[in-house]
Amino acid sequence: MQVRNADSQARIEALEERLGALEAATGLATQDADLLSDEDQATLRGRGDPRSLQPRRYGDTVALQTEGPAGAADAVAVEEPDRKTPAPSEAVETVTEVEQGIFGDRLSFEAGVTYSHFDDAQINLSGFLALDAIFLGRISLDEITADVITTEFVTRYGLTDRLQFDVSVPYLFRHSNFQSAGAGGSASGTAEVDVTGSGLGDISVGASYRLLRETFRRPDVVLNARVKAPTGEHPFGVELVEIPGTAGNLKVPERLSTGSGVWGASAGISVLKTLDPMVVFGSLTYFYNFSQHFRDIDEALGNQPGSTKIGDAIQYGAGVAFALNERSSLSLSFTQRFGERTTIRRDGGSSQVIVGSQSNVGLFNVGATFSLSDKIALLTNLGVGMTSDAPDMVLSVRVPFRF
Repeated sequence: MQVRNADSQARIEALEERLGALEAATGLATQDADLLSDEDQATLRGRGDPRSLQPRRYGDTVALQTEGPAGAADAVAVEEPDRKTPAPSEAVETVTEVEQGIFGDRLSFEAGVTYSHFDDAQINLSGFLALDAIFLGRISLDEITADVITTEFVTRYGLTDRLQFDVSVPYLFRHSNFQSAGAGGSASGTAEVDVTGSGLGDISVGASYRLLRETFRRPDVVLNARVKAPTGEHPFGVELVEIPGTAGNLKVPERLSTGSGVWGASAGISVLKTLDPMVVFGSLTYFYNFSQHFRDIDEALGNQPGSTKIGDAIQYGAGVAFALNERSSLSLSFTQRFGERTTIRRDGGSSQVIVGSQSNVGLFNVGATFSLSDKIALLTNLGVGMTSDAPDMVLSVRVPFRF
């Protein structure tokens, strides 16, 4: 027993000599006070108030600081970010980049395909009501189904850790099917016509600025702005062609548009808060469309020059994402856009409001993200229309590449 005690005492004395040598080498031996108080030491061991030591970012480093009684902060230790707190999972990082953008000196390229389906049916009455009970005239049941496939290429570049720019180039393929029952005045008469079109869509350029970084208490706040150019085929002045044998029941456009035809701009704000493994996000955006003059704004034969002003719109959205594991996540969100009425003005005439041109587009979205590697991700989303103006279904698949 005495031999073992002597051996233990010798080891303790050797450790004390080594500790004293380290203190002398670092200049800590001359300090009278302890490096950390008992409360701070308890916090570092995980038994204290987690709010008494707060990580704060300074450039590329993180300082662990204590909060004094007056709110003053004293730095305790400075380490690399991944040395002090666990890094967010790849799934959380992917969700953050999808909702807020990519900041920092990073270049990314994204290729995506979106499929939208619309289905609309209506009854057309052309005649008059006799004796308040009998309709005399022509009745037709019209149904329109439309499918739109949009291939979009987006390039993003994070100029700084707060500023990002992006360019989006879409290409659209459209197919519309027009059906009319009651063609030629016969109850059994039906007519069907398909119209297809494709072409470049409206190219847009955007910028995002990170106003506030996410901290323990506040969310990540990003301001964004975008300008859209009328590079696609506009929908104004498209003449309607009557289908032979339908007695005027069915008229279809001679071509399908691929763009809005006007310059547009938008500005908005988005917020995001990480509550690992959950991410909560929301956004608010206002869309403004500039007035544009066209040589023909009417679907009737002949040119009717004039100008048009597509109604402005406001959109909000909110959602939540859950990290299922290190590389995948599932998200649920809802977006709704309210559009104002469109007005037109023929040259030499007064402005007219297009009846029924206002819109209310609501979509419920279910999305999934898969981080295939540290540079490639797979983003999927399924949207279901919740209002009459919304598409019945929107399915999108996107693959961003980070360089």
